Amino acid sequence: MDISGILSRLDEAFNAADTEGAERIITEGIKQSVEEGDDGSLLQLLNEYLGFLRETGRSEESFAIAEEIEKLSERMGLFGSIPHATSVLNIANAYRAGGRLHDSLKCYDEVEAIYQKSVPGDSMLFASFYNNKALLYQEMGDFNEAVSSLNKALSIVEKKGDSFEIAVTHANLSNAYLGLNDYVLAEKEALDAKRIFEESGNLDSHYASALYSLGICRLKHGDVLSGRKALTEARSIMEKFLGKNEFYYRISDALAASEDDVPFVKGMEIARAYYEECFKPAVKEKLPGYEGKIAAGLVGRGSDCYGYDDELSKDHDYGPGFCVFVSKEVYDEIGETLEEIYDNLPGEFKGLSAAPRVSRQKRRGIFVIEDFYRDLLGMIPAKDEDYLAISDYALSAAVNGEVFDDPVGRFTEIREMLKQGYPESVLYLKLAQSMSVFSQTAQYNYGRFKSRNDNLTAAMMLSDGLREAMRIAHYLEGKYPPHDKWLLRSTKDLSISTKILPLLNSAFEKGETDALGAFLAELAYEKGYISDTDDYLDNHRDELLFKHRASKLSDEELVKEIAKTEFKAFDKVKNEGGRADCQNDFYTFSIMRESQYMTWTREMLLQYYYDFTRELSYGHNLITEKYGRMMESTAPEKYEEIKDNFPFISPEKKSVIEAIVAIQVGWMLEFTDKYPKLGLRSRSVQTFDDNAYNTSYETYLRGEISTYSDKMLQLYGAFIAGLAQSGENLAFKTMENSVKLYGYESLDAAEAKAD
Repeated sequence: MDISGILSRLDEAFNAADTEGAERIITEGIKQSVEEGDDGSLLQLLNEYLGFLRETGRSEESFAIAEEIEKLSERMGLFGSIPHATSVLNIANAYRAGGRLHDSLKCYDEVEAIYQKSVPGDSMLFASFYNNKALLYQEMGDFNEAVSSLNKALSIVEKKGDSFEIAVTHANLSNAYLGLNDYVLAEKEALDAKRIFEESGNLDSHYASALYSLGICRLKHGDVLSGRKALTEARSIMEKFLGKNEFYYRISDALAASEDDVPFVKGMEIARAYYEECFKPAVKEKLPGYEGKIAAGLVGRGSDCYGYDDELSKDHDYGPGFCVFVSKEVYDEIGETLEEIYDNLPGEFKGLSAAPRVSRQKRRGIFVIEDFYRDLLGMIPAKDEDYLAISDYALSAAVNGEVFDDPVGRFTEIREMLKQGYPESVLYLKLAQSMSVFSQTAQYNYGRFKSRNDNLTAAMMLSDGLREAMRIAHYLEGKYPPHDKWLLRSTKDLSISTKILPLLNSAFEKGETDALGAFLAELAYEKGYISDTDDYLDNHRDELLFKHRASKLSDEELVKEIAKTEFKAFDKVKNEGGRADCQNDFYTFSIMRESQYMTWTREMLLQYYYDFTRELSYGHNLITEKYGRMMESTAPEKYEEIKDNFPFISPEKKSVIEAIVAIQVGWMLEFTDKYPKLGLRSRSVQTFDDNAYNTSYETYLRGEISTYSDKMLQLYGAFIAGLAQSGENLAFKTMENSVKLYGYESLDAAEAKAD
């Protein structure tokens, strides 16, 4: 087939802004190349079609073409070649335009790897690559990387003297500087691009991009007439060449935002009014009977969804708009009509131009419920591991905003599930990671680079650390941290804001992070995540990682795992009279221990399991210590010889221990009064009955809780106090667990069968 002729006709159609004709030429050429088995021509035309669909905003169709290109490249054996890199670059651009940013980044990385092996560093292929990857960085909000990439492209195209590519790169640089709010440099680059485009006569969509940036800069500088003129011309050119695509609506946004006489209204307020006054009546008229199947609100991407929008927010995506959520079944029935209703809503409402339905990602319009969440999150999480694959800011966006109506409740059901926050095991891991990064950057590397007089790197380290500090604060308050640009603003909404904000500001201004670390450690300690308040947060990493692993176990599994771990330690206890028979009886041991732990809270189980395992790793057997401490009553002379081997217990801690012991001894006396037979089969209750052959319940209890860490004793003391205040008796609970583990139906049944 005559591929060169087809491409020539295609160029003519594009130059004439005949988009329908261009698509017809491409699709007919694809059909012909398939019929003739001409894979080479097919690959060229598929790539042309991919670019066409991308530019015209038909993302889903472009994704399908991308898959066909990948299959064809594999069949042709092109993987790793320059032609394959060209195709992958086109696919990366399509993914970028369609909002699949992660997939786009992977494709760009693949292209770069091929180019580095096969292409000279000053090749125009690299220039095109850097230009396109910069657009991805802009979509990701990383405008510094975008500028860096574009400067690499500019150095190549200027060396080659390609005026069109030079102009395109200047236009792209201008838009990147807009993202950095550097309107001086943005205007300079836009003017350079505009001049070169006009000199060469290339006044296409790239020229519109330069005009858009110039218009925004002029508006920012207060030159409203000039700015609106540039924007109006840019929108007209864009519509002529590519139709009403995403960029067309972005320009429309900018024009709407330049209506300075319109007072600022919060996006949430205007969205609700637009929905109530315009959309609901239209649904009632055109889809009677479906009102009870449609949910709506303003949720997801955008500062207005958080309520953080302000006057500055009017420069993009501002104006009346909202989200409509329906089931897949309902969408299949009335989705087309819903789309028409939304598309035909007033273009202006209360003096504001309607917000675009698509800008970077789809933010407003009609959504299938599950598709909305999958678009934001990549998946609807079903298990702990799923949450690790989803970014904090995506989860934050999934639960922000307001739901105006949800008569069925499905949208809110998923929303409320997500609002519960990270699963326990994930939260421990998130805290471990962020605490480690905080220490490595703000507490360690910051000071090292300051001492080297490398102030820029020190500032970077401090910035990274402060970001992690704010994330930690969100985790500890059960909230998902939003995108970095809203992280500080969101921190101001936390209940601890009045305490942490001065510490953040002090750290930023003076580089003093110890107080901030101490505050976060204290907060994590109070919330029960860590055992002490060491202000160097990385020192808590091992505990958090241990609890991350342990928290994957159910309460029942934890109880059994603790009993097994204790028995292994019990097996190593050396007695003066030789090995005790009970050290060979795991069955009885496990029942006695499990019956006790079955009454505990999950926090107590995790803490004790961590404490016991940690001490074993240090060579400290808490079972040995427990029996040694009992000897203070059962063998005082021997105790005097060994007491210095045990950790010191302060008078304050001893008083807490004795208060706990007194309560529990009272409970056990109540139990033996009611169940005397079972009482006779247990230990004697009080210490005055101790001797070399008998250890009382009181002595055993005192010895055991004397081995508890400060944190564990705090938890246990609160547990006992809570039971006492509610009038509950732990002895009854524990003994009931014990007899049931032995196979009895109840305490009464066990008492009746006791000798």
